[in-house]
Amino acid sequence: MNQRLAAFFGGLALAAGFAAAPAAAQNAAQPAAPSTPAARPAAVDPAVDKAVRELLGHLQYREQLKAHFEAGAAQLPQIMLRAHAQRINANTKLTTDQKKAELTIVANGIPKQAEAAQHALTDPKLIDDAFNAVVPIYASKFTLAELNELNAFQRRPVSIKMRSVMPEVGSETRVLVQRLMSERVGKLLQQKPAPSAK
Repeated sequence: MNQRLAAFFGGLALAAGFAAAPAAAQNAAQPAAPSTPAARPAAVDPAVDKAVRELLGHLQYREQLKAHFEAGAAQLPQIMLRAHAQRINANTKLTTDQKKAELTIVANGIPKQAEAAQHALTDPKLIDDAFNAVVPIYASKFTLAELNELNAFQRRPVSIKMRSVMPEVGSETRVLVQRLMSERVGKLLQQKPAPSAK
């Protein structure tokens, strides 16, 4: 991965809401430094590991990761173009014509770069790596007893029903909130502005 492509991943992380910093994306272009014992995550008890993976399975975390990365990949061309446009337009050494020429070159090269980046983001190994990296985080927050309790709840019919209806609930809620906002803003726009005090 070249440095420019790594920078695009940093932009993608910000635009798609990923918890990654541009500096981390830049570092992805460099060979990984040997990890020190302090940098390695603590070993997870096998029983806890199994319980966390079961919980993430109930929560359909792998499917959510896949959808999240795919959505980010679809936004890549626009993100790349905006990032390049900002960089080029901020260059005070370029004339207007030079900026237009640079933007044209960039626009022509984006499809090939976006294709490579999209391929990386839709790689099943990325999903596996992200999923596996999350397991120690959950393991550090919950005890085995708590995980077993959570999994017991997730197996109950009411929890299964909750997971199945939540997408519909979320969609209806967004429509409701948008309607309420539109009504309130509409009423405000109908009011005549008060004369400014002199």
